[in-house]
Amino acid sequence: MANGGIIGPVNTVTQAFDKDKLTTFTSGGTFNKSTANSAVSTATVIVVAGGGGSGSDAGGAGGAGGMTVTESHPLPASSVPVTVGGGGAGGGWPSGASGDGGTSTFGSGTPLSTTGGGGGGVNNPCRNGRPGGSGGGGRESAPGGTNAGGCGISGQGNKGGGLATPGNGAAGGGGGKSAVGGLGVVPSGPTCGVQGGAGLDITPYLSDVTPGYSIPNSGIYAGGGGGRPGGDQNPGGGGSCWYSPTPGIPAPVSNAGTANTGGGAGAGQGNATGGQGGPGLVLVVEKCQVAGGNIAPGVWSMNSVYEFVKDGNWV
Repeated sequence: MANGGIIGPVNTVTQAFDKDKLTTFTSGGTFNKSTANSAVSTATVIVVAGGGGSGSDAGGAGGAGGMTVTESHPLPASSVPVTVGGGGAGGGWPSGASGDGGTSTFGSGTPLSTTGGGGGGVNNPCRNGRPGGSGGGGRESAPGGTNAGGCGISGQGNKGGGLATPGNGAAGGGGGKSAVGGLGVVPSGPTCGVQGGAGLDITPYLSDVTPGYSIPNSGIYAGGGGGRPGGDQNPGGGGSCWYSPTPGIPAPVSNAGTANTGGGAGAGQGNATGGQGGPGLVLVVEKCQVAGGNIAPGVWSMNSVYEFVKDGNWV
């Protein structure tokens, strides 16, 4: 009669590991697998490389850092090295080269690795945007010229924007994880703004993470820099276009890629210096590693149920 007269199996109370554990790297380090629930050893791993810098003097926008989302990735018992790529440097006025973003990796041997965003086209014989995880945008050219955007890597990003209407001030937007960069047009042309390619919102992958977590930029990453004219700041961390009448003035904060998003820097105009790309990040979402309460299978007496509910231990 241990169950108050109800015949049933022996009852045990165990923990329910029904929440995911999130680990965020905004710089290099070492990842160690959780040992809370040894029955599960996979994770969703999100790797974002550094965004590309933009060119100076009407240079092209920077491309977003390459980005991958790998679900059900097996985790080893040993430590895993993590590298987070930095943002590419902006080109110095009047013709300094823009820099590509740095590579981000998770693991060694055969790591999950993404390529940095391509730098924007600059004032030199080849004004095309550079290739990368996502490609940089092309720089302005004389009427009749065709400066192309840099190529992106399949699965990581997209192509940067070239020039729809070459001429004074045109500059292509940087490619992003989810879309190509906009085509640059001359400032006098009709446009609603030459935008960088869209990034990716990773919050759906965090739906089972323990509440209260904090991640950079609300989880939207790898947006391309805005082109010329009128390219806005990208929700995915790409910087906005800017104009400078005076040589050598440092680019404003809004022109740079947002920190730890892999966003590309926005294009410049006039005597503008190039902007800095945004550094990347790595996120690891371990499945079912956080206990959300207790489970109690079997047949229970009303008194037992009452005591567990009163103590907050009945799920």
